[in-house]
Amino acid sequence: MVRLEEITRMVEKDLDDFYQDRDRFKGLKLFIDFSQDDYEHKAPEMKMNAPKFKKKLKASTFFKKNNKDRGLF
Repeated sequence: MVRLEEITRMVEKDLDDFYQDRDRFKGLKLFIDFSQDDYEHKAPEMKMNAPKFKKKLKASTFFKKNNKDRGLF
């Protein structure tokens, strides 16, 4: 069995560690500058040439010849 004194001692030790860790990082924000820098964002200039269109396809209609009179028999 675990004694009540041991449990309270473990809890107090964990709380002490928590408070020590909390206080350890308190002064760090003085070393870091949180001011926002000003940056200018400009898009690069691009030269666009006139578009080159494809040549139109020439489609001709196909007329099937009349083969009524031609035949082997």
